Amino acid sequence: MRCSSLPGALSTLQCSTTRWFSKQSSLEDFPKRPLTSYLRFVVQHRPSMTKQYPEAKLTEISKILALEWRGLSESARKPYIEAANEERLKYKDDVRKYKEKLSPLELELLKDKRKRRLVKRKHIRHRRELTMLGKPKGSRNAYNIYMSEHFHEAKGPSLSGKMKSLHEDWNRLPHSQKQMYIQLAQDDKIRYENEMKAWEEQMIEIGREDLIRLKARKRLLKDAAVMHKAKSKKHLPKKTVKKITKPAKEGVKSDKLKNEE
Repeated sequence: MRCSSLPGALSTLQCSTTRWFSKQSSLEDFPKRPLTSYLRFVVQHRPSMTKQYPEAKLTEISKILALEWRGLSESARKPYIEAANEERLKYKDDVRKYKEKLSPLELELLKDKRKRRLVKRKHIRHRRELTMLGKPKGSRNAYNIYMSEHFHEAKGPSLSGKMKSLHEDWNRLPHSQKQMYIQLAQDDKIRYENEMKAWEEQMIEIGREDLIRLKARKRLLKDAAVMHKAKSKKHLPKKTVKKITKPAKEGVKSDKLKNEE
């Protein structure tokens, strides 16, 4: 809730307390969550692994440490697990003591910050999952393509200065030169749609329909309904239509006989 939307006295109390809380008792003062048993193992052995493999990337070292952790016996893991459990108990006690010092309003503000942090963490986990599942990268617009090509040539002492310089150069660029980047953006959009279509079909095969876009879900359901209707038509028995000949009238028959005579 914004401070301006609150009534007079409550607005003063709420906003002043929020400012005080953000300065004096922010999440920086909140007890830090202890490391898990696995992370303790990583922190202890990463320096030696870095010296052993100086040319290896951090991701590669992490993979090696993960494999070593999986290969450890229960007795070898025990010291890390016990240390983690002790730190967890201490952390819970520190959190309890910390919360005892806060007022009800400060506790509500702390809860709100925690909720926002959990939402952010959930979003990060979701994006990581999509990356692991191989979701295609989104399409770029014409300006993004231009910026990626000319970023190193941009002038400016800082990142914001370079971005400003690039934006000004793009605005001064003639339409004839922009057309090339517009065409590249259109091609990239077609690439993205084709890759997404193939990826969404894979997600259906593995039972992850929840990751499919709404418009694609509607399209796939429509296609499935059309296919089902076509199959059901093939299996229907063919109807035989009998020709019914009507008997000729007496007057017409007699006229034909007279003509024959």
